[in-house]
Amino acid sequence: MHTTAHSPRTRPRTTRHGRTTPPPATPHRWLALLLLTALLMLAMALAAPLAAAAPPLPPLPADIGESAHTYVDALSRITNPDGTYTGLLRVAGTEGEYEAALKVAGWFTEAGYLPVLQPFNYKRDGVAYASQNVVAWRPADVKGAKKKSAAARPLVIVGAHYDAVKAGQGADDNASGVGVMLEVAERVADLRLPYDLVFVAFGAEEVGLIGSNRYSRSLPKADKDRAIVMINLDSVLVGDKLYVYSGTNGWTWARTVMLELAALRGLPIETQMGLNHKYPAGTTPNGFSDYTAFNQIDIPIAAFESTNWEIGELDGYTQTEEYGSFWHTPWDTLEMIEFLYPERPMERLSAFTTVIHDFLTTLDPKTIDVTESIELEPAVPETAAL
Repeated sequence: MHTTAHSPRTRPRTTRHGRTTPPPATPHRWLALLLLTALLMLAMALAAPLAAAAPPLPPLPADIGESAHTYVDALSRITNPDGTYTGLLRVAGTEGEYEAALKVAGWFTEAGYLPVLQPFNYKRDGVAYASQNVVAWRPADVKGAKKKSAAARPLVIVGAHYDAVKAGQGADDNASGVGVMLEVAERVADLRLPYDLVFVAFGAEEVGLIGSNRYSRSLPKADKDRAIVMINLDSVLVGDKLYVYSGTNGWTWARTVMLELAALRGLPIETQMGLNHKYPAGTTPNGFSDYTAFNQIDIPIAAFESTNWEIGELDGYTQTEEYGSFWHTPWDTLEMIEFLYPERPMERLSAFTTVIHDFLTTLDPKTIDVTESIELEPAVPETAAL
């Protein structure tokens, strides 16, 4: 694994506490000791309010990420009796994509949700196609939506596209995003949350982000107005690095919180540093994935991805320094990825599931500034979808 290495931590030296008397200290040594003591007291004084402001998160379940891995496996391939695998194609507008949608809807049902298929039609190169989104609400939120006070409740949207290109099996792009979404959905299904929550598996992403555009256009004005964040998961299985971005609409609060939660857990999730002047630091431009439709209607986004912005054209398209990119290639299979990087899939699924679960279970819209924003120059328009 040839990631851009961080400088290794220097292991602190420890002294052995004996009964011998130390030699007399010189004035210079006393001065050094006094200075060191003062610095330690200052560090403790500065750290105290930070510790008070960030209480420890509850212990993580030992199996976090395992359910996501199971979903990636089941969505991208079939295990044959002889131990080999047959890939499951999920090309947009095909029977394979429809079967995948039914499978995802079934998993939401098993987790206690009320999923519905949102069908839509589109044309490409003069040919008509049919696709569908899978929209899953928690029963408690559906019941609450009928009350007059529902419009006042904030709305959180979590999404990932389930279709894939013909090459490979779409394990990274994007069974991985769907897998994390489904595990998070399982873990929060029965929790009492101070906001409404909807999960959406988007169809036809690979042919122009069509499913997410249709879904965003179908949102009632009341839902658009009360949506405080859209969380997007796309290709989170194999890249050298783990990222979260905000959109180019300037709303940054969700990205900030995600990074803070990752730091509390010691997770290696970061944001891109703006090494390419076309892409402002911390952001992802329109056109790369399904967050685009929500960024364009001024909903804050937190977009997750595993790639490497420090190699290639510095644009995030090259996922690994060692093997290049896996998305949209025959190598995008769970079997190949785990052969080349045995630890990465579970490490990344666990990390992304953890931080989103922490976000959803600690989020209280009344106590956080969901209007945090920064001024950005518009990103260079992009049309390619991952």
